[in-house]
Amino acid sequence: MKITKVLIAADFRNPWNPGFYMMKGFELNGIQTEILDTMTADNPYEALMTMVEKFQPDVLLYIKDYGLRPEWLQEVKARGVHPVQWYIDPVIPEWLPPFVEVADVFFTMSEGLVDEFKKFNPRVFFLSQGFEPSFFKLESITPEDIRLYSSEVTFVGNLGSKPQYLTRRRYLNRVLKEGFQLKWWGPRIPRKLSTIGLILGRLGRAYGGRFVWGQEYAKVARLSKIFLAFDSMPHIRKSMSARMYTAVGCGAFYMCQYVEGIEEFLEPGKEIVTFRDEDEMVDMIRYYLRNDSLRERIAASGRQRVLKEHTYEARIKRMLEILKDVL
Repeated sequence: MKITKVLIAADFRNPWNPGFYMMKGFELNGIQTEILDTMTADNPYEALMTMVEKFQPDVLLYIKDYGLRPEWLQEVKARGVHPVQWYIDPVIPEWLPPFVEVADVFFTMSEGLVDEFKKFNPRVFFLSQGFEPSFFKLESITPEDIRLYSSEVTFVGNLGSKPQYLTRRRYLNRVLKEGFQLKWWGPRIPRKLSTIGLILGRLGRAYGGRFVWGQEYAKVARLSKIFLAFDSMPHIRKSMSARMYTAVGCGAFYMCQYVEGIEEFLEPGKEIVTFRDEDEMVDMIRYYLRNDSLRERIAASGRQRVLKEHTYEARIKRMLEILKDVL
């Protein structure tokens, strides 16, 4: 099937939401694209059906539930539009299976979950996330930027109280305990009785003060000596988050927990660096902080590969190839 028009129904309330990157990827592949913010529509059902009627897309792409209902997608399918889901989390919440079932094609960013998703739908494919460079252009770096964003070790992400975030806190506290300079950016730690000690402690004091995105994210990536990262489910094969592609694409020296299969996307020791436990992380931080030229060479190699192979333009091209074969 030849695809010429795609409607993306998702959450578009913030400029960093992934629907925007996907839209750009379709446009770069010559696909006419429209978007529908199902989180802000007064009547999302009516808005969806109106868009389907007026735009007449070949495919309706959705990411999560985002105000949608499976029966609406079934109705869209009855109107001749193919519902396709690209799910970008490495977990399977209770609400998800009905959305997987109704999809004509389902994409997961976690290869290790393909067999689980095939219990709900035979047309399941692995498609990793990517990087959209046009959203992270770095125009200049000022002396104030250097003062604000530079650090020996940087982390960008969530340190809230969900179970998958607690390991991050432990690792980052170890970084501080070993005497390394740390600065982290992201949503504020929720202020409640159980987190007061954390907020007032060394980790809380290392907070950069805000969530970063776009050019500011690119400055953090470029000015950090080591960009430290922790995927939420590293035990799931090829479940790397978009953070890897974004940070490396922005020029970061990226050091992360090893995820099985990560070497098929970026090569450890040449394009990124991986570790398997706290002690190895500390040893690698110490080693690479002493080797500036090696860090810079690895960061440059990683960025070159991301820009060549791991953009949203490349991911959407692959998606379109699969859809052409199976629809």
